[in-house]
Amino acid sequence: MTMNSLKHRLLILLSAMAMTVLAAVAGTGTASAAVSDRDLYVAEARAAGLSTEKAAGLQNKVDAYLTKLDGKGTQVAPNQIDLGGAVLNVAVPGEKQPRKLGAAAVPGEGPNSPYCKPTAHYYWFCAYQYANRGGDNVGMYTCGLPWDIPFYTTGSWENNQTPGTRPLLTFADGTQWRMPGAYSYQPSGVNWTPVSSIIAC
Repeated sequence: MTMNSLKHRLLILLSAMAMTVLAAVAGTGTASAAVSDRDLYVAEARAAGLSTEKAAGLQNKVDAYLTKLDGKGTQVAPNQIDLGGAVLNVAVPGEKQPRKLGAAAVPGEGPNSPYCKPTAHYYWFCAYQYANRGGDNVGMYTCGLPWDIPFYTTGSWENNQTPGTRPLLTFADGTQWRMPGAYSYQPSGVNWTPVSSIIAC
């Protein structure tokens, strides 16, 4: 994380702590001395221009994914979960695709880049929640590891890895499918419900 990112996060943390203290002074009870990571990310989303309702709704979506992932991911931005070789990007409620929010970043192009928007970056495989690259997405950039697909929707995928690279998809029943080689794109009709995981390469 850069020095500017650290300063930005510190300012947001101090702001969140100040809001907690002010709420206590206003008569809502005693303030907790600690500000949770959740509060910090909500404050960071608010600082990025989201309404209180949208920021809380976004954090609720992220929390639901973290529960589904059962310890396999770490929140690193208001709408981003680092999977350690892949990244789950979460759209703001009511928006069609994830966008850049906050100061944290998973290694890649630009600070907190969504990686799979508007299309998959080169060397990446992207699994999209909905058709035509819509909704939340999982962007994979590390070979050899299986990445959980946390969607139960009909979506799409894009393989923009080095030419000919073929991901391995595993279904919940243990069967597997070697996907088409890069570059390839399936814009619709992908049933994610029976999919367990994907090894990008």
